[in-house]
Amino acid sequence: MRVAKFCERNIKSAGTSEAIDILRRDYQGDVSVAVVDCFRRCLQCRVKPFCRIQLTTIEANDAKALVDQIIQTVQREIR
Repeated sequence: MRVAKFCERNIKSAGTSEAIDILRRDYQGDVSVAVVDCFRRCLQCRVKPFCRIQLTTIEANDAKALVDQIIQTVQREIR
């Protein structure tokens, strides 16, 4: 299982909470969600929803697209 880390500031400003809700509800066996303080040097955190899985930053235009990209990344790493 992979851990998707979400920036606390991004959750408040970019609507990322919807993505977190979807992941916790529909993908709890595949992805663990962690909310962390603001990532170091993340000037983009107020613009688009994003998260990090290990050292990979995943960014999307909306919460649904972010969830889709997270699941694709996790499935790619499992193979």
